[in-house]
This record gives sequence, structure tokens and C-alpha cells, in this order.
Amino acid sequence: MKKNYDVIVLGGGTAGVIAAIASARSGASTLVIEKNSYLGGTAVTGLPFLGMYDGNDKRVNAGIVQEFVERMKAEGGSLDGCFGATWMDKNYRFSITPYEQETYKYVAQEMLMEAGAEVLFHTFISDIFMDGEHIQGVEVVNKTGRGLYTAKVYVDTTGDADIAFRCGVPMVEKKHKQNASMLFRLGGVNTARLYESLQKGEGITGWGEWHNRILRGPRLDDPEEGLIHMAGHFVGPKGEEVTFTAISAMSDQLYVNATRTVGVDGTLAEDLSMAEVSERRHVHDLVATLRKNVPGMEKCYLLYTAPVGIRESRNIIGDYLLEKEDVLGARQFEDSVVRGAYPIDIHDPHGGRTQFQFIKDGGSYSIPYRCFLPKGVENLLVAGRCLSASHEAMGTARIMGAVMGQGQAVGTAAAIAVKAGVLPREIDVPTLQKALVDAGALI
Repeated sequence: MKKNYDVIVLGGGTAGVIAAIASARSGASTLVIEKNSYLGGTAVTGLPFLGMYDGNDKRVNAGIVQEFVERMKAEGGSLDGCFGATWMDKNYRFSITPYEQETYKYVAQEMLMEAGAEVLFHTFISDIFMDGEHIQGVEVVNKTGRGLYTAKVYVDTTGDADIAFRCGVPMVEKKHKQNASMLFRLGGVNTARLYESLQKGEGITGWGEWHNRILRGPRLDDPEEGLIHMAGHFVGPKGEEVTFTAISAMSDQLYVNATRTVGVDGTLAEDLSMAEVSERRHVHDLVATLRKNVPGMEKCYLLYTAPVGIRESRNIIGDYLLEKEDVLGARQFEDSVVRGAYPIDIHDPHGGRTQFQFIKDGGSYSIPYRCFLPKGVENLLVAGRCLSASHEAMGTARIMGAVMGQGQAVGTAAAIAVKAGVLPREIDVPTLQKALVDAGALI
């Protein structure tokens, strides 16, 4: 591989893979540096795409994101948008786009290669070299050894703002961070009986509560209507209330989001190690409890556990800080480059129930380009959950629908900056907006 590129995307997760595709399609020589052996990050843990539609079933994320879904559908690995549930009595509509994680990995890889981008897996960033407010290069370490890679523009999609932090970009001060979870997939689930269990309150409580968000329809392996999504509560192994959500893209399988570990700093190796141990113990205990107490789960077995999921760590301070009021008021910015529509979703830092705040009239908000321009570094863009946003605003902007849209915005911006021979902060925003719209994005 050559070591000099127009654009280097640091982190091939949910935002990074889309950023790299957008950059390469826009004519920039592009490299993705990724610590894992696959692309996608959070997108391959078992979660569905959320925030693709607003509370009125109106699409807010398209472009490369929707192309991605269409490619997964063609591979038999995505259901596209699933509708029919509400969040609360005001008919704030709830929707998801379920897909299979292995299909995602394959499609992500192929779309990246087809765009002409290159990828370096199993590779960590070990150092950043700066000259004033400009990144001169990144040192990597992998099986080959150490190497130096340079670019005109760098994109931080590490999720934790690792690159921006090392460059001295100021970060949002926070008292608390959302808790961590470990998604897991179960086989051998009688999903029809599980649905009845919730209806009857047998082992699962919460039927009729606003957060149930029951979705039913055909699944990937069954044209007959069945359970796709549900939420509720059950009694945990220590008598505690466990709140969960469950997604079923296959008729006898269930992705479950139920575990919680509080006080995890996702930027510390020690905390991440502790959380992996803690969360895997939680999964083990919860599966045994579900088998024992929940009708429909008597024969379930564990198929997969995801790496521990970090909802919140660092957020940069950029040229604009997205605030809670911007989100809830469905604010529209003149330099908008991506939209968000999911409610503010805060998983209680102290371990209590998840808290939601809803956008005005079920609409969507825009995210300005300025949120991706970190203070103090001129040839760096940031996208993903570490964008310039407050604790509350990040609780919606971190959702995958918005994050993928952010990836397309910054990847396109990076390529435009390279082509024009200017810094990302100097590009003509209307030119960026037109490029995004021409590529099918909704801004």
C-alpha cells in the first residue's frame, strides 16, 4: 500500500465506512485505518438502524445509507423500514430497519472496495504528528510493525474522538456518561409465545406502556407476520427490574439489549476491560433467568455476544455545539448537511430506566457543518457520536441513522477540500450541500 493519500479516515465504524465511500466516490484517494478485522463498529453488534425516519414516517436519511440498505436487501439480509408502532398517545411513530450483521460486513466491504478506497485492518493509531494546527501524519502499529501515513485531510471517526483528543482539541465537560451495554443474540426462541407472554404479563411486564413499540411483519426467513420488535421489563437474577428491547429479523432468533454497567469510561483500557467482564457475566445470568421465567424462552441458547457498547465518551468542541433546544425544537440550520430524527435517548448514567425526550411535532432537526469542524485543528473533520454536541443532543445525534448521514457529509467535504486545495473550514458550504443532494442525501 502507498502511504500518502488525499484523505485518511481513522476508524472504519458506522460513520467511518460511509465517510470513506463518500470520499472515494468524490475522487479522493482514500484510506481507512481500522482496529478490527471488519467494517461497521456499532452497526454489527445486532442493533437495527434507528432514526432513518421521523415520528411521522418521513424518511430523513437516504443517499449512501439507503443504497446500503438496498444492497443488503438484495443479499437477503435486510427488512428495510418496519412501521406500525407508536412511542406514546400522541402517535409519535416508531420505526426500525433490521438487518443481519454478517450481511452488513460483506456489503460494507464490497461498497468500500467498489468506491476505490483502501482499508488497513488490524491496525491501531500509535502517534499523531502535528505542525502547529495541522496534522502532518499518523503513525500506526500492526503485525507489519510501525508505519507513517500522511494525507491532506484526516477524518476522525473513532467514536471516542481519539485523534482529535491527541491533537489537543477541547472537549465538552461532562459530569456523567451514559451506561454501557452488551447486546446478545439468542436462538431457539418461540417469538409467538414471547409476544403472548408480554400481552398476558407472564414473565414480562409493561404491555400497553408507551415504550413497548410493538412491530410485527414478515421476517427474513418467514413471509408470515411475526414479532419484529418489542420492549418491556422482567425480573432479573437478583430480583431487580430489567428493562429490555428485542429485535427479531429471523423467526426463532432474538437480539436483546438488556444489560447495563454504569461508570464506564470508554476512553480507558482498564474500564473497557472491566466492562467486558461485567457485561459478559450479566449476559450469562440474564439468559439463565429468561430460560427459567419467561414463556417462549425455555429453550433459548446464546449465539453471540457483541463487544461492550459505549454510548458516550468524548465530544469535541467545534465551531458550533449542537444543543438540546436545537433538537427538541426541530431547528433548521443554514449550513445543514445531515438530519436527525430520533428522540433524545439517555440511558441513565446511574442505572435507572432510559429517558426519552421527543422532537417537536414528530419532526427532524438539522446538524450544521460547523459541528464537524474541531477547534484548533485545521485539516481534521470529525463524525459520529463524538461530534460537537452537548450530552443531551448527543443522545440523538449518536443514533446510527444520523451517524451514517454524518459520514457521508464529512467524507464528501474532505474530498471537496482536497480538490479545491483548501482546508475543510474554508470550503464553500453550498457546494457541499449540492454535492450531498446530488448524491441522494437529505439535508
